[in-house]
Amino acid sequence: AVEDAPAISPEQLGPLMSRIERHRALFLVTLLSVVGLFGWGMNRLEIETDFTKNFRGGSRIVRAYEFVESRLGGAGVFDITLPAPARLDWNYMQRVLRLEQRLREEVVVLDERGEPTPGLTKVLSLADGVVAGSPVEINGLPLRIVRDSTARKGVELMHERIPAFVDALYFTPTDENETNSDGENTAAPTKPARFRIMLRARERQPAAEKLSLIAQVDAIVRDELEQDAWAKDARLSPPNGTAHESPVGTLDQAIADRAHVTGYFVLLTNLIASLLEDQWTCFGIATLGIAVMMMLAFRSPTLAAAALVPNALPIIMVLGGMGWLGLKMNMGAAMIAAVSMGLSVDSSIHYISSFRRARRDGSTVVAAIVQTQRTVGPAVVFSTLALIVGFAVLVTSQFIPTVYFGVLVSLAMLGGLFGNLLVLPFLLLLVSPGDR
Repeated sequence: AVEDAPAISPEQLGPLMSRIERHRALFLVTLLSVVGLFGWGMNRLEIETDFTKNFRGGSRIVRAYEFVESRLGGAGVFDITLPAPARLDWNYMQRVLRLEQRLREEVVVLDERGEPTPGLTKVLSLADGVVAGSPVEINGLPLRIVRDSTARKGVELMHERIPAFVDALYFTPTDENETNSDGENTAAPTKPARFRIMLRARERQPAAEKLSLIAQVDAIVRDELEQDAWAKDARLSPPNGTAHESPVGTLDQAIADRAHVTGYFVLLTNLIASLLEDQWTCFGIATLGIAVMMMLAFRSPTLAAAALVPNALPIIMVLGGMGWLGLKMNMGAAMIAAVSMGLSVDSSIHYISSFRRARRDGSTVVAAIVQTQRTVGPAVVFSTLALIVGFAVLVTSQFIPTVYFGVLVSLAMLGGLFGNLLVLPFLLLLVSPGDR
């Protein structure tokens, strides 16, 4: 039982409560200063987008990534998909080659010494294969029909040898739900053809460099597609020859609808940012839900707010501390707020319930706090330490976000423990009417 827990004598707690009561203004200013300091640190948080940082340095997957990064041009792969004609021609391929050349020359990032370096280590499409496989210089052929025929023949020859590769780089979207008895897609093409340009970049880059690289690629693609020839391709008819008008009304909308910079590299770069946004949404919903439940339980908005503060403060301190220390947010760190809040608020509920019982029995505010510290305090300490030990086991994981999650939740719960035993009594002194 709680009454059997080790007692903390009033002689020890009385002077502490007296000091807090005598210096309430100083304690409040200190508390607000801490919130401001660590809240500012939260603005300095950076996002970890390097996939290899999710694993320990000596793991096999990190070594494999290092091999790809150092010898194969980088592990960051993504694509550009463009509107394409129903039948490829040399004029279209020339436009693709010009776009590729701009990407090679204009997309730059800063290296470790702060000097600009090409951001893309590889830019490749079907057009490059046609040029490399052609026995003649296609541009040197006299007639357009001859140039187009030569380019198409090159595509056909590649399709005969590596059909899956060609189909992945030049394809026509169809309705995947229409299949025959053999499982083959029998749907007629209903959308314009698509042409893919494959891109490769270094995976092990800061988030800011990755976002800048993706933005540069997107800007160049949009700039190229604003030209009349590309705009025409954005509204091309599907290969069955039927007329097709783009449902979009303006060129900008057509470009946004038809040209996409997408793929694994883009997904991972934006994943943690999206997860972080969702965390704050979840944290807000969790905080609101807990506040409503405690208002219903205590029938006092003031007590509900007092219970939330000591549990939200450690989360702000942990995340703000990460910002000041330069630690980056990964998947594990992005999920701690709502979890920590839900775990530590239980102690606040027990503390306030015991405090209210003591007040109903006629104790003064300070006496009720001392009594609560004697009865509930030890139980809160032991239960919180048990949870911290349980979460600390996660530090043995090979997956670094799991390690972050375990460590940060443990720190937040430890902060919640001090908040419930120091900050919460102070707030109860402030908001409780009656004799001190």
